Amino acid sequence: MKLESDLKPHPRKWRLDAKQTVRRAIDYRPIELDDVKYAWAAYKQGALKEMGFAESLSPEEFRTAFSASILNNCHAAWTIFGTTKKGFIPSGLLLAVWGPGSTFLTVLGIAWMPWASKRNIVECTVGFFEGTRKEFSFMGYATHDHKKVYDVCRELGIMRRIGTSYTAIPGTAAAVFETRKPE
Repeated sequence: MKLESDLKPHPRKWRLDAKQTVRRAIDYRPIELDDVKYAWAAYKQGALKEMGFAESLSPEEFRTAFSASILNNCHAAWTIFGTTKKGFIPSGLLLAVWGPGSTFLTVLGIAWMPWASKRNIVECTVGFFEGTRKEFSFMGYATHDHKKVYDVCRELGIMRRIGTSYTAIPGTAAAVFETRKPE
């Protein structure tokens, strides 16, 4: 007979060292034109709906619209690579703009590819912010659904939560996080 306490899920304990959390290889680089083919595959599987692309674009129309969207709306964009079941391939795209005074980058969004597992998402997020916080300061807004991955970064000392915004994402409260400079 199981006890009631055995039926409750136990919270995940992340290792308090980013190198231990990111056991598998990850990498990131500024987005390149060759990465559009991965964005196209993600678009066809519905992963880029939040970017506002029409539902029935041809490959060439998508390439033009995606490139224009990145060039016109972002100051920085990275492709994040992770070890997936399909190999070491792009797992996500991170888009950012400079904040007031150009002292930090505000994360516009992170688009995860449909083939990225939850483990890939955590590893790639931790690895990206751990690697880039030496060069850039980031600020990100997370809804309740996406807050957990930022909480892992907070537990590892990569980010800190600085408050809640009720205006950054219309219609919902968003937790506000910023990267911490390494000591």
